[in-house]
Amino acid sequence: MHLAKWPNKFNPLKLKIMNIFSALRVYAGKWSEKAVRAFSKEEQDAIEKAEVVDSQYGQSVCFFMKAGGQSYIPLDQNSSKATGDTIDLSSASLVTLSKQGEADIYRVRC
Repeated sequence: MHLAKWPNKFNPLKLKIMNIFSALRVYAGKWSEKAVRAFSKEEQDAIEKAEVVDSQYGQSVCFFMKAGGQSYIPLDQNSSKATGDTIDLSSASLVTLSKQGEADIYRVRC
């Protein structure tokens, strides 16, 4: 029963009724593309090689750094690259995805 229809009968003190859903976090939102850009020359120069690897939630690109170490960015869902493929960073793009209430995430598109 909606309180606004019978404010005096069910809300005799005429208290403001808070909508609980305005305070809850939304989980059903969809990720949307915020930006797409090429890898900069500086970024490309810092990479020894970029290779597609299997990861916990699908495929990722493993960036083997010239200075040592590795960094990972998930591969775009629409990519046709297979595990073990080398990524040409001069033709790949970095995609930024956003969703309300969440931090931006990145994907490699190639």
